[in-house]
Amino acid sequence: MSETDPPLRQQMTDAMETIRQQIERLREGPTIGEALDDRSVIADLEAEYEALKSARADVAPNER
Repeated sequence: MSETDPPLRQQMTDAMETIRQQIERLREGPTIGEALDDRSVIADLEAEYEALKSARADVAPNER
């Protein structure tokens, strides 16, 4: 990681926001075609979100 990269905690927060947006889109359902069963994908994303949230709690605010 270079000195210009954001702190690890910020990177984790950004990743969590990306996952949250993905979950939201999946819950909204498709805009074209038939509905898909995305429950397992949503469950995997929720697990990843919670893992990041837990790990982020152990990271100092400015840790690189």
